[in-house]
Amino acid sequence: MSKKTYIQYRKIVLDEFEKTAIKSMKMAEQLEKQLALERNEINNRAYIIIVADGSWTKKLYGTAYNSLFGAGVIIGYRTKKVLFVGIRNKFCTIYHIWQNKKVLKQKIKYYKNFDRN
Repeated sequence: MSKKTYIQYRKIVLDEFEKTAIKSMKMAEQLEKQLALERNEINNRAYIIIVADGSWTKKLYGTAYNSLFGAGVIIGYRTKKVLFVGIRNKFCTIYHIWQNKKVLKQKIKYYKNFDRN
């Protein structure tokens, strides 16, 4: 497979994966809400119980360095299904390469979504 073909199909797969993940999280949210309503856990809104965790990784190569990547997740307590996934990147190689060339001719999906400061 050529590099161009690989990039084309990679984009299709990633886009479909993202759509499926979002659809799955919305379905899990509705199920958690339904379970909360069945238990009458309502105060103008259905209250759901969640478990959340996240991390900002460290790189340990002899000395501790802060990573440029972090992630967090929210999981429904009753269903044990993922309700939200958040990924934070302080640096995007693709963006950095194109920015240095001062040319942004293509519509490219960048992954930098968090300020380094």
